[in-house]
Amino acid sequence: MRVSVRTAVVSVVFCMVAVLGGCSGVESESPEPGASSTPGAIEVEEQIFTVDVTLARSLLDPARSLTDEEIISGAADNGISAAVAGDEVVYTLTKAQRDEMLTQMRSSAQEAIDEMVADDSNSVTGVDFNEEMTSFEVSVDGARFAPLEGLLVLGFYVQGALYQQFDGVPVDEVDVLVEFVDDTTGEVLETGSYQEMRTNLGQ
Repeated sequence: MRVSVRTAVVSVVFCMVAVLGGCSGVESESPEPGASSTPGAIEVEEQIFTVDVTLARSLLDPARSLTDEEIISGAADNGISAAVAGDEVVYTLTKAQRDEMLTQMRSSAQEAIDEMVADDSNSVTGVDFNEEMTSFEVSVDGARFAPLEGLLVLGFYVQGALYQQFDGVPVDEVDVLVEFVDDTTGEVLETGSYQEMRTNLGQ
């Protein structure tokens, strides 16, 4: 399981890079008064010219190592407008920029998949995911598959959930299904979901 933790971390890091560094030239507009985010979740508010993406600060900076100024200046360095209010960080993007960011999320997911498939220390032979990133099918060598390889796909749960939330799916409707399938017989060997993972983690 040498790659499992690394793959999950790489997936999450690529998502954060897409948010903070994938766009430039932002038009700014304030979020609606009274808007708030669910802890650990992301909300998207559609404006006429922009999209406001609200992240829980605990998701962006779980170690609380960044000051408000560092968060704002870090976003500005990457051409993004940011505002900090308590446990919320609001990034303002044009809709075109948001679309570009979603494309980058899909690309980063594919890069993580390519790395996983190329590593012969696991049984994964291929991964397919749908356009909405709600479903991942992981093809494996059934003779080599081990249950602990379920850890390999933690990054897919996070990336799929982030993608859906940035794409405007309501937080309580977000889910990502992952199936491990024997690449010879087509038998489904194991299934899991983002919501199951959250339940298991007590979130």
